[in-house]
Amino acid sequence: MASYYSKHNKDVTFSEFRREPYTLFGHNLTASAWGCKHRVSVCVEDVRTSGLDPEEYFTLIFSEDICRVGAGVIEYFPNLQDLIVEANLKGLPCTPELEALLKKNNVILRGSFNSPAEKLAKKLGLRFIHKNIFLAHRFNEEHYESSSITLCFEEGEPPYILRDDVTQGWAASNSGGGTVRTDLPEDFYVGYETAEAFADDYVGRYFREKVCANKELDAFLKEINSRLKK
Repeated sequence: MASYYSKHNKDVTFSEFRREPYTLFGHNLTASAWGCKHRVSVCVEDVRTSGLDPEEYFTLIFSEDICRVGAGVIEYFPNLQDLIVEANLKGLPCTPELEALLKKNNVILRGSFNSPAEKLAKKLGLRFIHKNIFLAHRFNEEHYESSSITLCFEEGEPPYILRDDVTQGWAASNSGGGTVRTDLPEDFYVGYETAEAFADDYVGRYFREKVCANKELDAFLKEINSRLKK
């Protein structure tokens, strides 16, 4: 993983995971602790001054810290294939150039239901896939082990729960663990209109309490079951 910094806006950083996806983060870099963050706007100059080659990236993620995306940012990536919106954006600027790019590349848009990503997909006749939902995380202080589970959606695959376990090794720089994938029925959500109902049947006791309190999962289940009734 590598991080790059906008020379236009000190609060914007760009993170690269195995060259893709290319993730935009907004951090208060002047704060004394990384936990001090505030939401930021991203403009095309932030990308242009980063020094990255936009042709190298096929996946673009707007993280939760991003509150606004300026015109020209998305269009700056000519080979874009997947646009993932994790942020609570009020909208995405649909310029003629952006519309042309998204249609030309047949880009997949991912986000929450009723989000700008879904609205843009409907407007342009593009594919929409709900973004992954982080369900819960737990940390075992005694053994320095952490575990997390995520509800995942991929095109052409069944939905699944991904469990990621990390355990401390013999040194701070040494760690182990692994991932476990549990496939779900395509219609796993039918009849499960609350996070609590989902947790009772699909999540073990270790994560149950936190999953029951997951507001994003709760909203997803209520909305998708509501659509089935229409």
